[in-house]
Amino acid sequence: MLEMLWSGLLTCLAPINVLALFISVALGIVVGALPGFGAAIGMIIILPLTYTMDHSTALIALSGVYVGCEYGGSISSILLNTPGTSAAMVTAFDGYPMARKGKARDALLISNIASFSGGIMSALSMLLFMPLLAPFVIKFGAAELFLLAAVGLFLVGSISSKDPLKGIVSAALGVFTTCIGVDAYVGNPRFTFGSIDLMGGIPFIPVMLGTFSLPSMLAMVLTPVCAVQEQIVFEKVRFRDNISAFFRLFHLLFSKMKMLLVRSGLIGVGVGIVPGVGASVATMLAYSSAKRASKEPEEFGKGAVEGIVASECSNNGLVGGAFIPVLALGIPGSPAAAVFMAAIFMHGMAPGPNFLANQGPVVYMVIVALFLCALVQMLLGLFTIGSLANILRIPSDKLFPGVIVICAIGAYVVRGLNLDIWIFVLFGLATYFLIRLGFNPGAYALGVILGPIVERSMLEALSLARAKGAFVYFMNRPVAQAMLVLIAVYVLYRVYKRVRQGKVVEKKAVTGEIPRLLEGMRGADFLSALIALPIIAGFASLLGDYPPKTAMFPAIVLGLLAILMVAIILKAVLMPARYAGMTEAPFACINWKGIGMHAVLLIAYVLGIKYIGFYVSSATLVFVLCSILKKDGLSSKDVLWNVVFTVVFVAVCYVIFSLGFGVATPRGILF
Repeated sequence: MLEMLWSGLLTCLAPINVLALFISVALGIVVGALPGFGAAIGMIIILPLTYTMDHSTALIALSGVYVGCEYGGSISSILLNTPGTSAAMVTAFDGYPMARKGKARDALLISNIASFSGGIMSALSMLLFMPLLAPFVIKFGAAELFLLAAVGLFLVGSISSKDPLKGIVSAALGVFTTCIGVDAYVGNPRFTFGSIDLMGGIPFIPVMLGTFSLPSMLAMVLTPVCAVQEQIVFEKVRFRDNISAFFRLFHLLFSKMKMLLVRSGLIGVGVGIVPGVGASVATMLAYSSAKRASKEPEEFGKGAVEGIVASECSNNGLVGGAFIPVLALGIPGSPAAAVFMAAIFMHGMAPGPNFLANQGPVVYMVIVALFLCALVQMLLGLFTIGSLANILRIPSDKLFPGVIVICAIGAYVVRGLNLDIWIFVLFGLATYFLIRLGFNPGAYALGVILGPIVERSMLEALSLARAKGAFVYFMNRPVAQAMLVLIAVYVLYRVYKRVRQGKVVEKKAVTGEIPRLLEGMRGADFLSALIALPIIAGFASLLGDYPPKTAMFPAIVLGLLAILMVAIILKAVLMPARYAGMTEAPFACINWKGIGMHAVLLIAYVLGIKYIGFYVSSATLVFVLCSILKKDGLSSKDVLWNVVFTVVFVAVCYVIFSLGFGVATPRGILF
């Protein structure tokens, strides 16, 4: 093993491979920071370039892009609350609040250090555990996948610290969103209402961009009339100060959060090994685990250092975990891992159970490459932090339209459908209001991710249980039995903790005025749940037209949503003390004129994309928004500057996305 490790190190340190390492990690960071792209797309971009490369250079380059993307997604999450990748969605929970507290630099440095730690953990895990863990993966079947995904959804409630009930509702709504389109098991259409475009369902990327980026951008430019919008501050300091801050935070993380780093990295590795689960599950599990272990769990969601550390360490730990089933079993556990496996095939090798024996030097070269990728990612993150911060110096009248255009590209690139840009806009507008009602966009997005996994694995497990007999099937699944025991223990612990908290709350005096039933948040909860019940009943009435296996899962989800809505109504009616001090209506401070104007502009933008083309419509939107968002009045000089900015921005987008990345954009009459 030592000889192969040494050989792998010498291969990675060849000049051409070192160059490939730096370029690929840098490209990965850029692509990861772009909303909607992610590791798989970044790897696909450079895959054609690896055809003529030596196999070692090709695999090193692809590994670099994968590592860079997983880190890069945190940059836009922290600075703009716009996750570049699905895994970085959880980073936004605490990264963006920390940035809004004036600690954007610290948040970026913490993300960089935690990502480095996760990368090292992933490489170490491959080195030490790949021969041991690979056989264990074979034991993961439908029952285990269902339990793992279901536990993930169960833990979502802990993310919503203010109201766990609404957190579960948010997750259930996300799961129900995945019921639209062809079902994940049989292949029959559901809730498509005759639309061919809805046959493919509602993809995650446009939903993520809508639920995260658009509401935060609207909040930035539409400051509520009775609130002051907190601005992100990134003070300009010398590079020496960046180095000093880096070492201070490095010491903090590795002296006081060692167990958190190790635990989160191992969670990432473990989830990465299981095919079909994904980075979002890893970050969510690590985040929930960090919150339960924290001495200050109430700080999560408000800028907790542990929240950023757990998320970023786990999503980079997943890289090595995702490579284990590819190399050891020939099973890709994620789209990015599938691209990596395609590159292995392309260079004349066959990953699988005999790959370690037949291609040992290649395996250990990949392991060494992951070590070096983590180091390069940390160095590039440190040296470019000042450049990354420049995004915060862009005025809101330029930043808002720019982010909207880039998100529209990210939404469209998934399937090449105009519908996905509509999804981005409409989900974003809806989320802007739902956030004020207390619903959690992160929990919703996690529900969208886990929904297909839960349905497919549940129906597959039920089919196998019927064929073999439920008792026989379950007795032959020791991993599932162990997971059920752990779940039961966890549920009992949560019930016990909840009862104790309830007794403490009863002893405390209620502070603040209690609103009447139809006032404040109490009234909003009561009315919104009351309105939701007939909508749920309407969808449930359509299930009779579908085959039993197609209707089973949405029936369960709709039933759960109905129960949750009744619970919210009962809470509003019977537990008024829970709403003490919440007398202000959730929509009292909304700038209705502003939100109406921006909604009309965004809808006109999407219509314009269809009829006059993407770049012409984008140029129009950018110029109009730059003009109307100018706070100090619009002079002739400002108009000229807006024209220049519009032309340059749209031209740069065309060069980068259409010419550079080969992204096809919608074409209309003009362009």
